[in-house]
Amino acid sequence: MTTGSNPPVGPFFTGGTGRSGTTIAAQLLGAHPEVALVPVEVSFQVDTGGLADLGEGAVDVAAFEAKMRETWFRKRPNKNGPRGVHVVATEAEVDEALADLHDAYPADPWGACRQFMSQVLAPHTARGGARTWVEMTPPNGKRAEALCRMFPQGRVIHMVRDGRDVAASVARRNWGPNDIMSALTWWGREMRVIDRSMQQAVPGQVRTIRLESLVVTRREEEYAALLEFVGLPEDESMRRFFDDVVGAESMHPGRWRDGLDPEREREVEARYEEVLAQLEADGVRMPPVD
Repeated sequence: MTTGSNPPVGPFFTGGTGRSGTTIAAQLLGAHPEVALVPVEVSFQVDTGGLADLGEGAVDVAAFEAKMRETWFRKRPNKNGPRGVHVVATEAEVDEALADLHDAYPADPWGACRQFMSQVLAPHTARGGARTWVEMTPPNGKRAEALCRMFPQGRVIHMVRDGRDVAASVARRNWGPNDIMSALTWWGREMRVIDRSMQQAVPGQVRTIRLESLVVTRREEEYAALLEFVGLPEDESMRRFFDDVVGAESMHPGRWRDGLDPEREREVEARYEEVLAQLEADGVRMPPVD
């Protein structure tokens, strides 16, 4: 917890394969008064050419700036509304942060990246009266090691969900594989990449949470462990969100079976077992649902 002489923990990042619970985990943390929920996936910290690549020297500041202006600042709206950094920061605020990034980067690349993201999100955090923030871009999990290096007091939460439910959900979207079998293969590949990054990250800064455990089977234990991990004290608002919103109805466990006949169910089950066996052979283990 944030007591004694220990420095405050934060910021927080939730990540995963997509459709794995990253949003609900971020919303849960964002229900705490000390934490501002970044309401959109700002992406610039982990996308190709983003801060993680900049910190590692894979791109230069000029290339990062160009992509910030052309790609991340204003994205095409979707059914949920406006998207992009402009939702949480003005162009003038981003301009100032970019100028400071140019100045600070040569002496301390990772520190400059940390300063830039903190500076861009500071006004949004202050408006909510919070001390830190939580960001929910799913690929955060793929760059956990870079985020830990960028933010030594940060925490990365990898959300894991039954791959069949993930695949069924992804297949209904327009950004991934459009059938459940292909989506299961995709899920396995994503899990490998995330696991590799989590293994390379600072152990005390990363935690894997099984969505089904948090929502259904080990609610109280996982809730308490999450608070401990992020160093937050118990709070009535966060507790109320957990009780009222974070329930089985919000994640639809077993929904992958909807609309499938028994033969197709067996095919999906068999393919899922194959993917799990391949992951285990590669040293990637799914956290159990206790």
